[in-house]
Amino acid sequence: MAKIIVTHSSPDFDGISPDFDGIPAIWLLKKFHPDFKNARVEFVPAGTTYNNEPVDSNPDIVHVDTGMGRFDHHQSDDFTCGAQLVYEWLLKEGYIKDDEALERMIKVITELDHAYDAYRWPEPSSDRWEFNLHSVLTGWKMMYGREDDKYIDLTIQGLEAVYLLMKQKVKAEEEVEKGEKFKTRWGEGVAIYTANDSVLDAAIKGGYAVVVRKDPGKGYIRVTGSNAHDVDLTKAYEDLKKADGEATWFLHASKKLLRNGSTRNPTMKPTKLELAEVIKILEKG
Repeated sequence: MAKIIVTHSSPDFDGISPDFDGIPAIWLLKKFHPDFKNARVEFVPAGTTYNNEPVDSNPDIVHVDTGMGRFDHHQSDDFTCGAQLVYEWLLKEGYIKDDEALERMIKVITELDHAYDAYRWPEPSSDRWEFNLHSVLTGWKMMYGREDDKYIDLTIQGLEAVYLLMKQKVKAEEEVEKGEKFKTRWGEGVAIYTANDSVLDAAIKGGYAVVVRKDPGKGYIRVTGSNAHDVDLTKAYEDLKKADGEATWFLHASKKLLRNGSTRNPTMKPTKLELAEVIKILEKG
């Protein structure tokens, strides 16, 4: 028998449609458990079960976020959710190995499911939160009404994108940790030899004043300074042009972004300078 994943539906658009808990639970099963890759999704009123069968009585029918079964957290006061319960089960069964990116995603999903706890987030009333996937899901429900399958598909696509971003982020944080540290007039800098452009964002968010990345394949150099440290890369820009005048250099009007190479301008010429040479220039300011 083909596998069936059951979650709650949206009979009257009152907020009990598949949410940012049930949909990630579906995504986890389909992505990480081979038996559920092509599973059919069925919908039931919140709290009920498929065909009114006892929950978890049929190994081919799995309920998530409904039915009061093993993957429904509504019967517990624990700080968890359906997606986290599915994740923990897949981890225990060996379908998910050590995956920091996924673990961190599940942590955020659980926090989002406990909306009453959102006041703890920085600036919880800020409009920026409306651009997050869980808020966009609410907008899709307003757009598509009872088309549950559509916004499940849309949300799963979004989760796939977030998963890729999180894997890049985790990798970037590891690379920054291993990067070469140096001193500048604004504070500590870090240099990384990598193709992963996410290290720039990771380093700045990690508190570094300056981060420099050299692409091992294309040879491009990208330098980013932090607003928090009042970085001004004008002098470094001038010195780099003197050190390698054949390369293409661009200094953003903010004075915080110094670029040699860009996907927006494939005609830019990469520098011949090595990281050690660029570090010396940045150390001089």
